[in-house]
Amino acid sequence: MGNTAFTFTAPTRIVVEWGAANNGRLAAEAARLGKRPLVVAGKSLQAGGTLDTIIETLRAVGLTPAIHIGVPPEPDLSALQACMDAVTDADADSVIAIGGGSVLDVAKGAAALAGTGHTAQEFFDGKQLVPENVSRPILVAPTTSGTGSEVTWVGVYTDKISGKKASIRGSAMMPAIALLDAELTVSCPASVTIHSGMDAFVQAVEAYTSLGANPLTDALALEAARLASYEIVAAVAATPDDRAGRESLALGSLMAGMALNTARLGLVHGLAHPIGAATGAAHGLICAALMLPVMRFNRDAASAKYDRLAVHLLGAGATGDTLYQSLEKTLRETLSVPLQLRDIGVKPGDLQRIAEESMVSGSTKANPRPVTITDALEVLDGCR
Repeated sequence: MGNTAFTFTAPTRIVVEWGAANNGRLAAEAARLGKRPLVVAGKSLQAGGTLDTIIETLRAVGLTPAIHIGVPPEPDLSALQACMDAVTDADADSVIAIGGGSVLDVAKGAAALAGTGHTAQEFFDGKQLVPENVSRPILVAPTTSGTGSEVTWVGVYTDKISGKKASIRGSAMMPAIALLDAELTVSCPASVTIHSGMDAFVQAVEAYTSLGANPLTDALALEAARLASYEIVAAVAATPDDRAGRESLALGSLMAGMALNTARLGLVHGLAHPIGAATGAAHGLICAALMLPVMRFNRDAASAKYDRLAVHLLGAGATGDTLYQSLEKTLRETLSVPLQLRDIGVKPGDLQRIAEESMVSGSTKANPRPVTITDALEVLDGCR
């Protein structure tokens, strides 16, 4: 059954509605939080005109928004610091984040850390802790279905100086409102849909099998895996205007995020962050490449859960081995995901450092089977 003593944290309010970003619902929800929001958004949202529409709806309810654009796909500490400065310069009393996981992570971090008198670097290095109390409430609306960042108090950033990719986390980074409008994901290119969708699926699987799992996260993660399954990812990538599929992926991503915020993850994510720092490859692509070798490594330790997951996804009689075979076939033949790390930029000389950095990750520590550096290297070798 998993842990029976646990603390579960989630946003105060979750709003799920197709079209909510543009029809005034987002603005009405934002008005609950403050009058001077800083809107943090991706460039694609601005280029497509959607951001202008959203800003108009905010002004229509009496808000005076400032805008911060330009968060990179894999944000570093300078991107976080720039957004922290934008919060301060705008004298923002709340933050609205509309974008992919990188935008959401930067906005959450900026809302919590701006005005503390400390730099992004100090929080990344662990010299300062994220405040417990929320100073600026956060509303988030994801434009991709993958990270689940809309319901977590975690942000992931890269330190270009040290070359490390790691998280900053704390209760002040938890959004007050998560607004899930799957219509925002329709414009995602097929590659983004695949990579982000696989991130959501892998997060659901890892949260389900994690040592930190509990009965509540198990229920969320199991259903999240179904809603964000690799088969649905493939279907949505092939048919971008599939509303039902988009809504399924978005909800699955959110539920996986809720699960992992308490349960943590596993070795896939423990390895994925240093690989991302070394290569700059899309996080979901890295997770997809690592999923199969990590499942092989965890097979004995998590066999019962893999079997239950297989039945939930594939039907009666399915087993963990069946799930593995189905996932491998879909990744290779339908999604065309490269399953060798060399194909996403990992060099042989990177492996030792990746393995070493994975040892300090909370995700690796939550893996259902204990992991040594030798184990990590063997897993990496299995997909080299």
